[in-house]
Amino acid sequence: MTGGAANWIDLTGRVAHVTGGARGIGAGICRALAMAGATVMVSDMDADGARATADAIGGHAMGLDVTDRNAVDRAMHATREQLGGLDILVNNAGVYIGYGGPVREITDAMWRTLWSVNVDGVFYCCRAAAAIMIDQGRGGRIINVSSTQAVSPGVGVTYDGSKAAVAQMTKALALELAPHGINVNALAPGPTWVRDGEPPKTGGQPPNRTGDPLADTVADRIARLPLGHWADPIEQGKAVVFLASSMSDFVTGIYLPVDGGWLTL
Repeated sequence: MTGGAANWIDLTGRVAHVTGGARGIGAGICRALAMAGATVMVSDMDADGARATADAIGGHAMGLDVTDRNAVDRAMHATREQLGGLDILVNNAGVYIGYGGPVREITDAMWRTLWSVNVDGVFYCCRAAAAIMIDQGRGGRIINVSSTQAVSPGVGVTYDGSKAAVAQMTKALALELAPHGINVNALAPGPTWVRDGEPPKTGGQPPNRTGDPLADTVADRIARLPLGHWADPIEQGKAVVFLASSMSDFVTGIYLPVDGGWLTL
């Protein structure tokens, strides 16, 4: 029984493509998938960063701008051709810093830049990967990285709206692709420490007030996280492994918060 249960999480023989894998949550996802036995293609706008992640996990790498639909099509087909298939897609590529804030300060260029990555890029990758998975005829897993901000806003309409769009796109695709054996789910990370150094402690400590109601909402929630600490990127990766493995064979169309209790506040 022990050996059988261990096989539920084993991704040996599966090929995964992770966008935005050069650092942060993306790198944590790549590391976790590799630890579970998957062959991982790491892609990122930062091709050197993608290569560094790939080298660290024994994976493969390529540069990729997810806003370029033709480049996305080529990247997904290259993954299949080079690695023997495409079983798991993780849409992690996204932008955040510098695109939040009050609506009166958001320019058309800021709006378009963020949505082209966070929404258009997810769609292009889903479309290309789904076509390959259907053609292969062996099912697959698509995991879109949304955010707790999709249902509990606090950063701003640009970012929060884009992540809500990803969550709803996930549900629609789950219905469409279920007959092909393709499970589609969304990961919703909460506060995850992606910078150098140790994360600040949380739990009962007052936030640094800025006077900005958006920023203060986020800071207040982080200070009161029920589990009392920021997530490490590998904790997001573990949840992706669950969604990519046979542990979640009967799971599709969900929005899975990995947030330390953020959404209970």
